[in-house]
Amino acid sequence: MTDKSNVDKAIKSSTRLFISGTLILTVFNLINKVLGLFFKIEILNIIGEEGNGYFNQAHNVYTTLYMISTAGLPTAVAMMVSEARARGNFADMKRIYRMALALFSVVGVVGTVFMIAFSDVLAGTQSASAAINFIAPTLFFMCIVSVLRGYFQGFQVMTPTAVSEFIESLSKLVIGIACAAWAIADGQPVYMAAAYAILGITIGAGLEMIFLFICKLLFRERRYCEYIEGPEISAPTPRRSILKRLVMLAVPITLSASLMPFSEMLNMKILTARLTEMYSAFYSSASEIESVVNTIYGNWSMCLTFFDLPPVLIYPIAYSLVPMIKSTLTRGDRERADTFMNLSIRVAAILAIPCSFGMAAMAKPILRTIYSESTAESGAPLLAIISPAIFFVCMLSVSNALLQAGGHERLPMISIAAGVVIKLLIINFLTPVIGIYAAAVSTLVCYFVVTALNTFFLIKYVGVKLSFKKMFLRPIIAGVLCAAAAYGVYSLCDLYISNAISTFIGIGAAVIVYVVAIFLTGTVSEEELLMIPNIGEKAVRVLKKLHLLRREKSRE
Repeated sequence: MTDKSNVDKAIKSSTRLFISGTLILTVFNLINKVLGLFFKIEILNIIGEEGNGYFNQAHNVYTTLYMISTAGLPTAVAMMVSEARARGNFADMKRIYRMALALFSVVGVVGTVFMIAFSDVLAGTQSASAAINFIAPTLFFMCIVSVLRGYFQGFQVMTPTAVSEFIESLSKLVIGIACAAWAIADGQPVYMAAAYAILGITIGAGLEMIFLFICKLLFRERRYCEYIEGPEISAPTPRRSILKRLVMLAVPITLSASLMPFSEMLNMKILTARLTEMYSAFYSSASEIESVVNTIYGNWSMCLTFFDLPPVLIYPIAYSLVPMIKSTLTRGDRERADTFMNLSIRVAAILAIPCSFGMAAMAKPILRTIYSESTAESGAPLLAIISPAIFFVCMLSVSNALLQAGGHERLPMISIAAGVVIKLLIINFLTPVIGIYAAAVSTLVCYFVVTALNTFFLIKYVGVKLSFKKMFLRPIIAGVLCAAAAYGVYSLCDLYISNAISTFIGIGAAVIVYVVAIFLTGTVSEEELLMIPNIGEKAVRVLKKLHLLRREKSRE
C-alpha cells in the first residue's frame, strides 16, 4: 500500500474498528459478567458452600488445561491474520485458519481424554472428580472456539466473539441452574449437584462453537480489506512456515497465560492440604475436615468472583489492541503505534484505579447485599486485601498485549514466572500461620511483582514512555475521592435505609464523583473523546457546557 490516500483509509478503518470493537466487547463483557455473577450466586444458594467448593475445584482444573491448550492461540492467529490482512494476502488468511483449526482440533480431543482419564488425580478432593468429567468436553469445544475467535480478532471484528460469549453465559446460567436444581430435588449428593451445575458450561461452550462456525460461513473477508488496492498476493506462505510461526507465537503466549491458572491449581492443592492440616486438630472425621475446607475454599472463590469483575472493562482493550498495533507496525507507522500504546495504558488506569479503591472501601457492603451476614463478615477482609490487585491485573492484561504486539511475547513468561514462584511460597509458608488470608496476600504480592516487571520490559524493550502524573497520579487522586464518596454516602444512608439500597446509592455517588474528578484534573482530553465514534462529539459539547473539559490539558 503506497498511495497516501490508501494509507489514510487503512488508519481510519483500523482506528474505527479498534474503538468500536472495544466498545462492543466491553458492553457484552459487562452483560456476561452480570450473568456469571447471577449464576454463581444462584448456584451457591442451590448447592451450598461445600458444593461450590467442588464446583470451583473442577472449574480451576478445566481453566488450567484450557489455558495450557489454547491461551496463545487466538492471539497468535490474530497476529498472523492481521499481518496477512495488512499485506492483502487473502490466501495466507485462509491457510492460517485451516491449519490452526486442524491442529487444535487434535489438541482438544487429547485434552478432553486426558481430563476424563485422570480426573481422580486432578481433583483437589476425591468427590470433585465427577464435576471434572462433566466439564471435560468443554476443552474440545473451546479449542475450536479459540481458532474462530482469533480469526475474527485478526480482522478487528469483535461482534461474533461478543455475541458467542453471551450465548455461552446465558446457556450456563439457564442450563446450569436447571441441572443443579434437578439434582438437588432428585436427592443427589452435593458433589453430583456440583457436577450437574457445571454441565451448563459444557453445553454453553458447544452452542458457542456452533454459532461461531455459522458466523465464519457468512463472513466476507474482503469487506474488511477495502482499502487495499492492486493485485492480490495469490501465492500463499508454505504450510511448514505457517505452522512454525504459529507455534513460535502461540507457545510463549500460552506459557505466559497458563502459568497463572496453573499456579492456581497448585495453590488449590497446597491451600487445601495446609488447611486440612490446620483443621485436623479440631475435627477427627475426614469427611468433616473435607466439608470445612471446601466451605472455606468456596468462601475464597466467592471473593474471587467480585475480584474478577472490574478487569472485564480492560480485557476488550487488550483483546482489540494486539491486531491494531500489529497491523500498524506492519505498515511501518511507529508514531501511531506509540500513540495507541500510551492511550491504552492511560485508559486502563482510568478504569482500574477507581475499581481498586472502591472495591476495598465497599467490600463488606457489597457482600452483605448478596450473601448472608456471616458470609459477608468472613469474606469482606479477603476481598479488601485483594482489591488493590485489581489495578495490577488490569495493567498486566494491557502490558502483556503490548509486549506481544511489539514482538516480545516471551518476556511476560519471565514476569509471570517470578510472580507465580512468590505466590506459591507465600501460600505454602503463610497458610499454617494466617489460614485462608495467605491466599489473599499471595495474590496481591504476585500481581504487583508481575506488573512491575512487565512495566520495566515495556520501557526498556518496546520503548513505551510513561508519564506518571497524567497516567497514574491524576486517576489515583480521583480514585481516592471516589472511594471516600462511596463509603461516606453509604455510611450515612445505612443509618436510615437498607444495606442494599445504601450500597447502590454509595456506588452511584462514587461514579459521579469520579467522572467529575477525571475531567476536572484534565485526565481525559477533548481530542481523545472525539475518537469515540457516534457519541464523542456529543460528549464534548455536554462537558464544555458544564465547564468540565479543557483542551489544553492534553498537551502536557
